[in-house]
Amino acid sequence: MWINITKNTFENSDFKGLNFLYQIISYKPTSSIKPRYNIIIDIEKVKNTSNFQLLKTIEPSLEEFLEAEYNVYVINGADSPFKVTSQIGNQNYTIEEAIAFFNQPVSIVLENNKNDASFILAIIKHFGKVNGYNKAQEHIDNGWLVFENAGGCTNIPNFMEGFLHRFKELAKTNKRSVSHYFRGIIFIDSDKEFENQPIKTTHKSLLNKLNQLEIDSSNVLDANDKLKNQNDKIHILEKRMIENYLPKVVFQEIARQNSVKTDVDLNDWLDAYLNLNENKKLDFINIPDGKLLGNNHPIPTELNNLWANLGGNFQKLDNGFKFYGFKENGSLKSPKEGSFKIEMPKWFQKELITKENLSSRAGNDELERIVNKINQLL
Repeated sequence: MWINITKNTFENSDFKGLNFLYQIISYKPTSSIKPRYNIIIDIEKVKNTSNFQLLKTIEPSLEEFLEAEYNVYVINGADSPFKVTSQIGNQNYTIEEAIAFFNQPVSIVLENNKNDASFILAIIKHFGKVNGYNKAQEHIDNGWLVFENAGGCTNIPNFMEGFLHRFKELAKTNKRSVSHYFRGIIFIDSDKEFENQPIKTTHKSLLNKLNQLEIDSSNVLDANDKLKNQNDKIHILEKRMIENYLPKVVFQEIARQNSVKTDVDLNDWLDAYLNLNENKKLDFINIPDGKLLGNNHPIPTELNNLWANLGGNFQKLDNGFKFYGFKENGSLKSPKEGSFKIEMPKWFQKELITKENLSSRAGNDELERIVNKINQLL
């Protein structure tokens, strides 16, 4: 991300604020491959200002550093930079705004960051490298990219309202929406039961509440309330939930364990699941709970069609996958000792997970799009 500190900022800002901003933007940890930000300053325009001269006393190699940065900017053909200036503009910030905006980490807001983060981390690990460099991973390692816990799907608007409150006075002073200072993306399980199901009422209500907070939810849905996902700040997962993105190899590995082989219910469910060959079934099955035909009456035709002709496997899958994890000795945890929602996401971090099997289970470019949305924020 490129940031341009303009001439009028050097002319009109107090030195303490200018120096603080410069240190934020130019800082690079010794262990990092690349800095968090790149900086553009037109030396010819600012070299005679008192603030530039003061900055040189602190940074003796200032001019050489800025010339090197400018050469990188020209050679790489970088995107238009954010500007630190008193002039009004969507990508323009006053020095006070810039300090608040660029000093904060980028936030990945999840329904449950303790469990769901494993899924996003796997996507970043396996899809985040560009020319051998994983920008998002380095940002995580440096604390520049963090996971936020919204406390459940329906609590996301409440979380975001509290999260944005810190910018209330800054927004008021600069006549902006508080959401203008939100650097992050919100991920939401779709809870869809079949492919072309319109988004549920609870999700529409959630999006409306985010709109009321001036977090733009346009292009998340199309005109028929089906997923479009062309929004940079909100992404609703295209499969039912994160566990539906687990490759079959995970369930094959679980099925190989001796403690599972002797559990009739788990063994039956796994046998039926591993014999599913239609992606639509794998995408929208309620893995832990079963209940293949849902709770709505009448049952939607699409749902009936999705689960027709399964024979005896219907009941096995309908019972749900009552798996709560393994103990250290390999035996099965009881419902009091473990939890599906805690244990299953951990499999995203296992060595058996690869880019190839994640991509195969995804069935489209959604995982690449997720990484691109994250990288655009960095």
